[in-house]
Amino acid sequence: MESTAPVGEARRVLALSSLGHFINDGTVFFVPVIAALLSPVRGFSPLDVTVLFAVYYITSAILGLWVGWWADRRGRPAYLMAVGIGLLGAGLFLFYVVLAGWAGPVEYPVALLAGGVTGLAASFYHPLGASLIQRAFHPEQHGVAMGINGALGSIGRASYPVLFFLITLAVVTSDAILLFAGIGVLAAFVIAYGLHSLIVAERNASPSADTRAGRSVTGGIIRLTGVSFVRSVASQGVAVWIPTYLTAVRGVPATGSLGLAVAVMYVGGIVGQPFFGLLADRFDRRMLIGIASAGSALTTLGYLVTAGVPADALLFMMGFFMFSAFPLLMTLSAEYVPSGSSSLANAAVFGLGSGGGGTVGPLIVGAIAAGGYAMLTTGFEAMAILGIVSAFLVLVLPAPRRRRRGLLFG
Repeated sequence: MESTAPVGEARRVLALSSLGHFINDGTVFFVPVIAALLSPVRGFSPLDVTVLFAVYYITSAILGLWVGWWADRRGRPAYLMAVGIGLLGAGLFLFYVVLAGWAGPVEYPVALLAGGVTGLAASFYHPLGASLIQRAFHPEQHGVAMGINGALGSIGRASYPVLFFLITLAVVTSDAILLFAGIGVLAAFVIAYGLHSLIVAERNASPSADTRAGRSVTGGIIRLTGVSFVRSVASQGVAVWIPTYLTAVRGVPATGSLGLAVAVMYVGGIVGQPFFGLLADRFDRRMLIGIASAGSALTTLGYLVTAGVPADALLFMMGFFMFSAFPLLMTLSAEYVPSGSSSLANAAVFGLGSGGGGTVGPLIVGAIAAGGYAMLTTGFEAMAILGIVSAFLVLVLPAPRRRRRGLLFG
């Protein structure tokens, strides 16, 4: 998959796709915060919120395959990426309608619609953003480009809750949601405008005559999806429950102190993604996935038996290893499919693999901790063991194509 994009266009693709990653991950990790507001503000029951989460996560995981297939068939990842970011804004607007009390007697159906629209929108970015970078850069440059892009996603993930807190100091909660919806729509227009020439070229290109799933769902992609799933079960089973663990087990107050503690983990991801992206252009990407999985597991075990500054350092390292999926998985997925079939492959690896595992992992830990929050420690230990298993599962991955070394933007 050789790069055909001029240097200036490649940089523009990286900058605007990174903006999309910032908005996407910020919104995706913000949805649980919105769901938590529905109980006290609109009186939604725990079952109501659980069903809403199910609609959101299932829609995101399943429809990502359709989005990836459509992008490959029509050859329009840039256009569809902008559409997906716009839909994120639309989904947040629907949540605003519910929180503001505008939906009246149909507020729960509207909330479910908001979850579905936001889940659909969340399925767009990762396969399409990765596909754009894979097309714009030479394979030798994929790792660094994906790492830079992924770091912006991690920044969005870490900053949205902080921005929400700051904004709600000046406006009511529902108006803050409306502001984030507006940011999403505005970002979609910025991306579409910035990539206008690429979108026009996509529109004028002939659609792919061969849209068989077999072109994308190769043996390598199937195995990588399986490894991604197990890895994500282990890592997200811990990451999602960390805020609850901090408050219920370690006694961190549910105030700014909690936000600061969780931010330490997310900052680890901001540093880790460019680091692993850089290594991905120089070393075997399968080995790096194994190292990141083992690192996540071992730092989790260390965190459970430490306190104070050492525990904070290990929490940072947990994020450093955990949130390395995008640059490592998306650079390797491009090695297993022919040019023009990357979007569906990316959707399988990141949607069904990382997304599916990210849904199952927290459920397993939640089931283990059903008898009391003290059992979260046992749940984390189980996820760490599974993480070590996933580190060895990379041995089933086929060897990628031989790559030459190159320079970023060269």
